[in-house]
Amino acid sequence: MRYLKLFIAAVVAFTLFQGCTKEYYTQGCAVYVKDYNVYPKDWNKNEGTELPGSDNYFYATFENNYIDKEVIAVGTVHAYIYAIYDAGNNLGSWNPLPFVYPVQYVDTEGNKSIVPENIRFEYEEGKVTFVLQDLDGFDAEAITNSMSIRVCVTI
Repeated sequence: MRYLKLFIAAVVAFTLFQGCTKEYYTQGCAVYVKDYNVYPKDWNKNEGTELPGSDNYFYATFENNYIDKEVIAVGTVHAYIYAIYDAGNNLGSWNPLPFVYPVQYVDTEGNKSIVPENIRFEYEEGKVTFVLQDLDGFDAEAITNSMSIRVCVTI
């Protein structure tokens, strides 16, 4: 009797799982990567007011032909900045935007302080814009070094 119950259970299980076969088709995913070396001369200043929370920021806009109507409708766009965390050994990593990093600020009297800067990105068809803004709401510090930024477009 015990073997009969096992046999029936096996037949039922086999029958149930035979009807559960489904085929899925997943369209391939295309990833397009474009690297930008953003130099100090590439940044433009948006003039706001001198009040906290103003619209003072720097921006740099570049062409990106991978960002089209289809990408905007159903794709994704990601950006990463290469940040060196061990200058002595030239070690760094790609960090996703938005990214906050410390900048040493020296005021007119020679006092030093650390100011958090935020870099983010925006995109529209055919172009990408990187935006650098102070988190304290005042002017972003002048950009004196080049930056490596990678944009990845997925469709």
